[in-house]
Amino acid sequence: MRLLSCAFQTHFLPTVVLMIFLLSCYCARSISAIETDMLGEYSGQCPGLVNDKPCNVDGYVGSDVLYEDEYVRVWNFTLAPGESTSMHRHDYDYHFVAIHPTQLEVYGENGSRLFDFRAEGVLGFKINGQYLEPIGGLELPWPVPRIHSAKNIGDSYYYEILFETKRNDDSSKNKRTVMDVMIAPFKHMFAKHSDDEL
Repeated sequence: MRLLSCAFQTHFLPTVVLMIFLLSCYCARSISAIETDMLGEYSGQCPGLVNDKPCNVDGYVGSDVLYEDEYVRVWNFTLAPGESTSMHRHDYDYHFVAIHPTQLEVYGENGSRLFDFRAEGVLGFKINGQYLEPIGGLELPWPVPRIHSAKNIGDSYYYEILFETKRNDDSSKNKRTVMDVMIAPFKHMFAKHSDDEL
């Protein structure tokens, strides 16, 4: 754990600080979710089974889509204490930044409770078959299925920003750095000002 903490501080902390600054600037403006047609119909909260039946699965990996282009989809994700996500499927590799951490309980597609964990810091996952593999050498004591729901079992609101990487090809012209992905939703804020105004 100490090694993970040192690696986080030296490699990720400057990026996270910049990202939180940019997000706070963006959030100070009025935020409205954008429409996307690739997620299916939102199936509602689903903490395990509902009336002894499995929940419908959708593509809502967060609360609202803040930004989307051909490379990335950025989500606002909030859960009040006791609130659950829908039963959702991850179709893209992703990273998230927990702005307000809490304890989350995770359920599998069949409604069974899988585990709970403290959602904090920055975590990333890549798709490997029907499971999500942690990115960056982090080892977890349990497998994370692509299809799951989560429930806030903590005492406070949970808030995260989730970044999905939509294209995983190897052509160099389409490669984007993590910084490109993080800054993409905010570029319009800076494009409106001429160099003289800055």
